[in-house]
Amino acid sequence: MQRIAIIGGGTAGAASALFLARAGHQVTLFERVAQPSAVGAGILLQPTGMHVLDVLGLLEPILAHGARNDRLFGTTAGGRTVLDVRYRHHDARSFGLGLHRGALFSVLWEALKTVAIKVCSGINISRIEQRGGQALLFSRDAAPGSAETAAGEFDCAVIADGTRSDLRAALAIPQKVTPYPWGALWALVPDDGLTQGGLRQWFRHAQQMLGLMPTGFAYQEMTQPILSMFWSLRADRLPHWQEEGLAAWKKTVLALAPVASVLEHIQRPDQLTFARYADVQMRHWHDGRVVCIGDCAHATSPQLGQGANLALVDAMTLAQCFAERSAVEPALALYSQRRRPHLRYYQGASKLLTPFFQSDSRIASTLRDIALGPVCRLPIARQQMALTLSGSKTGWLYGRLRQKK
Repeated sequence: MQRIAIIGGGTAGAASALFLARAGHQVTLFERVAQPSAVGAGILLQPTGMHVLDVLGLLEPILAHGARNDRLFGTTAGGRTVLDVRYRHHDARSFGLGLHRGALFSVLWEALKTVAIKVCSGINISRIEQRGGQALLFSRDAAPGSAETAAGEFDCAVIADGTRSDLRAALAIPQKVTPYPWGALWALVPDDGLTQGGLRQWFRHAQQMLGLMPTGFAYQEMTQPILSMFWSLRADRLPHWQEEGLAAWKKTVLALAPVASVLEHIQRPDQLTFARYADVQMRHWHDGRVVCIGDCAHATSPQLGQGANLALVDAMTLAQCFAERSAVEPALALYSQRRRPHLRYYQGASKLLTPFFQSDSRIASTLRDIALGPVCRLPIARQQMALTLSGSKTGWLYGRLRQKK
């Protein structure tokens, strides 16, 4: 049994806490928010992520919250097919699940109550020091000039506190964090069946992109399913968007896609939330008795819809490595080794694809519009694209993630 501290109560942190506690480890979960709540926009759970939730025994409530997505379909403003990826081209039984991030949070945190996990909310872990075969954690209040206090000694510390982690930045691991110039405006609106059970996108070059994803029921008390709507926007153009106003934006959207029924539900600018993204690259993910998982370790753009899925696979793999190696440092080294092919592929693929969908490059968008639609019709190509979307690839030519319970 190891004494393990997990810093961050999001998808990666909560899932790893469940796996490790169920394996008999003594787990303490630190969350900086005093009263964590179910917030966020829509995410797309892939078969890989659903497999992890099934292993945790949580897939049934997740399916009850979510909406099945069988297809990713995108066209230009003129109606030319750019993307047509169907899960059945990989596996006739597979599908994606549109889900509100808050629903995933709620199910995971409810499950935390069923195991012996010490949850410390409202604690901001400011520093990790490795000394004497231990990971020493220190906390500091948010108030300027506040004193640092000891938060505990552990055999292992798992950093899962997100893309902008200061704890990761302090580790002796070569790393690079590159903010993306583009982000997206998100909103939740009632689902009137417009998308016909798939993630629907419209493109004008790579500068404009509208997406609608069936997202199910965010909370149990909801009686009508919802859509997640996202609109691509460069971060430095956000002030201009705000100045132009909602009416001008709606006019632009309607010139791209016939979604008047959706836009009727957007009456105020504050219904739209701007999300920024960054690319996080690390040479490896462990440093002695400390390991990084989730977006803290490998955040990417959302083009492939893999963030939550990679985090869930991280959590299960970490527990498996502890089961195979009795000592902490060999277990974490094995974790980095096991995760490398899968993470490297999706980091590389996301980075490669992003300019074709979010950029000012007319060359990239023209190549996409000319080539990608026909490629989607080739049997081998569409099978590989569906395999990529499902979250299962571990290499550009060969390699497939092997998941086991």
